[in-house]
Amino acid sequence: MSTGFKKGISLYILGVYWGARMDNIISMPTGLILEKMMQRNKIDLKKYFSRYNISGLELTMAFKNRLYKYKPNKVDLDWIKGLDYVSVHAPFKLVSSSENKSEQIKQLDALDLLYNKVNAKTLVVHVHECPDEDLLDNYNFNIALENMPIKEKLNNSEMTNKIAKSKYGFCLDTAHADDFGKTEISKLYEKLGHKLRQMHLSASIKNKHHKPLTVATKSFLRSLKPVFKSKVPLIMEMAMPSFSKARVNKEIKYIKKQFVV
Repeated sequence: MSTGFKKGISLYILGVYWGARMDNIISMPTGLILEKMMQRNKIDLKKYFSRYNISGLELTMAFKNRLYKYKPNKVDLDWIKGLDYVSVHAPFKLVSSSENKSEQIKQLDALDLLYNKVNAKTLVVHVHECPDEDLLDNYNFNIALENMPIKEKLNNSEMTNKIAKSKYGFCLDTAHADDFGKTEISKLYEKLGHKLRQMHLSASIKNKHHKPLTVATKSFLRSLKPVFKSKVPLIMEMAMPSFSKARVNKEIKYIKKQFVV
């Protein structure tokens, strides 16, 4: 079976999956939690994240060293594979931190191994760090390109058009979008909503990202209204681990109310 045929089948199944769902999956990113666990050489994602009322997880491979070193243990692996939704976030500088294409391939190979091991449904890649198609075509990823914040100093129109013209899906980061004005979320959803695979959901307060929606300004919450009808998985991005279990579950309850999960 050819790679292209397998990829077509995977995209078809993914489309049927989203079309059949009538609610949103609430997910969380592992973020720095995984880094801290790896430093202590005691990784227990199930124990940490199962206390929250979530049904998905995003494995945040923010840096290539984390990607190379992370090996899920059997308990975590069984738990992760049993979740409704799993995504993997590629290294933030997948291309720019690689010395050459060989190193990009090394990272993609490691991502491919993890992606398949945890039965991931989406690989999130920063839009400006997406490898060339000739490399990606060797893998069976369902890729979602993520919009970037203003600090990356990218041309916003070019960034949006690149996602629109690509053959890949879209991961909307609501806090990143807010950097470009209160109508940017609506603009991105209108232009790229048909490609939307998942959402990084959080507030931006005084240009500080990944804040809880429960403390967001009224103007920010109004800017989110267009996406409340979306049925894609919601990755709840909060600055973990600074929040208690009660605080996190309060945020989840609020999100469910807004999206009518």
